[in-house]
Amino acid sequence: MGSRLSQRLRRDARAIFAGALADCAPSRLLSSQIRFENGAVIGPDFKLPIPGRERVLLLAIGKASRSMAGALLEILPPETVEGVVVLPPRVGKAPAPLVCLKGDHPVPGANSFSAGRLLLRKVRAWGPGRPVIHLISGGASSLAAVPLRPWVSEGEKSLLHSLLVASGLGIQEVNVVRKHFSGIKGGRLAARAPGAKHLTLLLSDVPAGCPEVVGGGPTLPDPSTWQDCLEILKSSGILPELPGPLRRSLLRGGWPETPKPEETCFQGLACRVVADSHTLVEAAARRARRLGYAARALPSSVEDPSDFFVDRLLAEWERWIAPRDRPRCLLAAGEVRIGRRAKKGRGGRAQDLATAAALRLDGKRGMLFLAAGSDGVDGNSPAAGAIADGGTVRRARRRRLDPGRLRESSNTHRLFRELGDCVVTGATGNNLRDLYLLLEAPEG
Repeated sequence: MGSRLSQRLRRDARAIFAGALADCAPSRLLSSQIRFENGAVIGPDFKLPIPGRERVLLLAIGKASRSMAGALLEILPPETVEGVVVLPPRVGKAPAPLVCLKGDHPVPGANSFSAGRLLLRKVRAWGPGRPVIHLISGGASSLAAVPLRPWVSEGEKSLLHSLLVASGLGIQEVNVVRKHFSGIKGGRLAARAPGAKHLTLLLSDVPAGCPEVVGGGPTLPDPSTWQDCLEILKSSGILPELPGPLRRSLLRGGWPETPKPEETCFQGLACRVVADSHTLVEAAARRARRLGYAARALPSSVEDPSDFFVDRLLAEWERWIAPRDRPRCLLAAGEVRIGRRAKKGRGGRAQDLATAAALRLDGKRGMLFLAAGSDGVDGNSPAAGAIADGGTVRRARRRRLDPGRLRESSNTHRLFRELGDCVVTGATGNNLRDLYLLLEAPEG
């Protein structure tokens, strides 16, 4: 593969990813869908009246909470708003006049429990008939947490989250478990103010059609059951790792269920998914077409194990009938599953997937793969993701790096850092899952 073609593909892949992030900025998304008019917050499928001098309680939780809150303050009259923004660590302050709290991520700690308790107090004190706007994005499950008292302690709740992070379970299964140990998730936040007028606006980091999964669904009813939760704990191997007293309590049963869709506290609640991974893919496809690529997207959100997904992506590539004299871009989004691996090392699912792609593409000419998180964070590394092509394995071995071994030790960040193929954005203030791009350009 010629170096000029390789550099062109790298440049284009980075431009497509960066352009998609810009097009999916929360400020742009919210301002295009929501307006304040004639004393009401109006969206495509909801209307929230704010009568007279009534104030709005604004509660924002998640990786995109700061940018979502700032965008909504540009839409609403600022004198009508009060509220709380719960931010990830090392993120700047919330916009005035909102109270700013920092939570813990990816495992809730003292800061998260303090934030969760404050949110419950705020909602409970707000009163019937008053408007509450919830801005929820991925990461909220950890940033604001409350253990389900008296059945579980804060320490047990933190341990459970850490086991779930390392479990290899999908986001839907993880949140079934989180909700049933929580005093705030699974609709329990909204249940604290059943007479309030609740509007929930979501930036979704979960598969389409599952709004109640985002952030553990603190304002939405939970269709899952305790039996579902227990089956996941058993099948994942987590149950034996829990402390003995908690494990025995779970097996005895009798824990309270999460609020269900038919309960009165959810009557009149409005919910809007402002954007999800499909929004991200569509934005990336538009950017690819502007660069001259024929662009095509996989139809559903990715939930596969890394190796299986790479094989599926390449099989789809072979089936794609397109002009061979035109560059092509196959797109997808989601969160691959990487299973349990070594706890030491640096990297995340995007860099693991890029390593799997590098091994499959070894020796292929004119092809390149990018995997990167829209939140700008991949696992415990400073990168959002990485780029791989047909020369990645050869270049790695010249540096005495073994991609397969680095993958087994969960140290894929080292591979791409030393090759100069990390994708680094810093925290983006967004979270619409991971974006995957497979690019090919004819030589010459």
